Amino acid sequence: MKIVKRRLACPQTVQHIWDAIVYIRQQKQIPNFDRISSYMRRKYNLKGNDLERQLNFAVRDKLVVIKKSVGCKGSKVGVEQDGYRLPDDPMETESHDWYCFECHRGGEVVLCSTCHRVYHTFCIKEDVSDKFICCVCKTMKSKSQVKIKKDEMNALLSYTCLRLKEKTRELHKMIQTENDEWKQSRLIYKKMDLLTIEEKTQTNSYKSLEEFQSDAQNIVHNIVIYFGVHSVMADMARQMLRDCIYDLGEIRQCHDCYRMSNEKLDKFWFCQPCNPPHELVWARQKGFPYWPAKIIKQKNETYDVRFFGGYHQRAIVDSDNIKPINTSLQKLSVKRTASLNKALEELKRHQELIEKQKKGSQVCSRPASSSSPQSGSVPPSRTRSRKISDNSSSSYENTETLGESVEDEEDFEDESPSSSSQKTARIQMAASPDDHNVVSSSSQESPLAKVSVCTQTPKKLLAGLLPKGGTEKQNSKSSGDNCTCSTKYSKILKEFKERLENEHKQEKNRAVTELAEKLRTDFEEEKQTAIKVAFEKLQKEVEKARKKAEEQLRFQHEEEIQQLIERHQQEVSKIKKKQWCYNCEAEAIYHCCWNVSYCSLDCQQVHWHKEHKRTCRRKRQ
Repeated sequence: MKIVKRRLACPQTVQHIWDAIVYIRQQKQIPNFDRISSYMRRKYNLKGNDLERQLNFAVRDKLVVIKKSVGCKGSKVGVEQDGYRLPDDPMETESHDWYCFECHRGGEVVLCSTCHRVYHTFCIKEDVSDKFICCVCKTMKSKSQVKIKKDEMNALLSYTCLRLKEKTRELHKMIQTENDEWKQSRLIYKKMDLLTIEEKTQTNSYKSLEEFQSDAQNIVHNIVIYFGVHSVMADMARQMLRDCIYDLGEIRQCHDCYRMSNEKLDKFWFCQPCNPPHELVWARQKGFPYWPAKIIKQKNETYDVRFFGGYHQRAIVDSDNIKPINTSLQKLSVKRTASLNKALEELKRHQELIEKQKKGSQVCSRPASSSSPQSGSVPPSRTRSRKISDNSSSSYENTETLGESVEDEEDFEDESPSSSSQKTARIQMAASPDDHNVVSSSSQESPLAKVSVCTQTPKKLLAGLLPKGGTEKQNSKSSGDNCTCSTKYSKILKEFKERLENEHKQEKNRAVTELAEKLRTDFEEEKQTAIKVAFEKLQKEVEKARKKAEEQLRFQHEEEIQQLIERHQQEVSKIKKKQWCYNCEAEAIYHCCWNVSYCSLDCQQVHWHKEHKRTCRRKRQ
């Protein structure tokens, strides 16, 4: 292990010294130690000893240059003195960073053998060998990485980058002005910001999630070096890193959920199943009823679930509050509401899509050569068909899809909410016993019922039915018959199409009516909830204002009482210091004896003749 001493100067103090040099140079003066010290003491309250040490470190790190200058003003005219200058030589290309990637400070560090990062020995939480590899490189080389296609991974990371940009606009671009560019080039080894990360996601540059996280850590490293560890920008960058780690954890947990929650292609995005699908349960939070939910993650006896319906909120639920999805509503004692019906509708759609996904995967897994006709099916010679027109086919598929999404309320009440099957309308055409030109079937591989009407020419049909040893007479007779199949099946197809259109209109009207009623109910509930929340908020604000006013009045009252007490004490003190007439209690101006005074001669005469001449203690001359 090789320990190297990189930089020692504090990056923030170096920037302050640069500002001092620029300011002194603007005053047409030489930036010597005294002038820089005066500026730093006045501006940043930095003492001379600390400044001298930081200046020496900056000169050693080649962040400040010393040049001899001759004074031309005042007492320094003709005197040679040391002046500090900004570095003007080009930066040398170095292989490693100057500051620890963990604590973002300089000093004696250990160099990583595979990347540009450096660490202090006390910042490394493991034993260091001769060939040191940092924890970031080990994480990117680990075998426990999520296996996702490169294009898909960069698409998911672009969503993460977009979320980070929305929360931290100040971190979009590090360089704000031209003055910051040369400073950052001297202090920051590898520049990184959110715009650079976004460009890398657009060009599919990321090969792993760990590489994206290392770039986010590099942003924090640069921000702390340039703005300081306790700055507002540093707190914002650390919060950005926490959000990034959380989003990457969501991608590792289930990238399908993360993709769908960001794309939200339609209002039923939550119903789309993941690969593999999540386990479905009934979950309950404290103070709420049981609710259908997906299990996103299970750890010990707790479940991280996400609920159907509403805002698709997540919660951590104990195992005691988890029930299987096939549990009936009666056992759960759950009351039906509009919100629960919406959640159950999403649950039902989700289960249907899971079944469809399973059947689709089974069909794809079968080899094409292993398919064989079932018993009672039409022979291979009769399987060639003529396609129905595109308009009728699309009209039928739309009708079936609408019929699945909207059901009668009575059927929904009787049906178990955990059932993954659905009531599919199967429409079949009834052909006459003598008619062999119609093949009607309903697909068993998908919950959507489909009808295929196949028409064959009489020649091909008779060729498949007649034995191989048939005579030329029979062949010529069969070829000469006039066929009315086309007219008959055109009529049947037209009737079938009209019936489908009528059913489609009825189902559409019923679905629109139910949807409007449901939207009105949801709107009223949300309206009442918003009014209630606003009223509670207003009550809290009024109560807070009342308490504040009472506190202010109590404080003013106490102040006024204290002022009155002080004023009363002052008045009493003044009164005690005066003398008062013994006869009329007015302020006295004539003193008689030890405790007797008078305000006038009249009072003295009255009191003297009345009683005082017998008790007066004044010495007579």
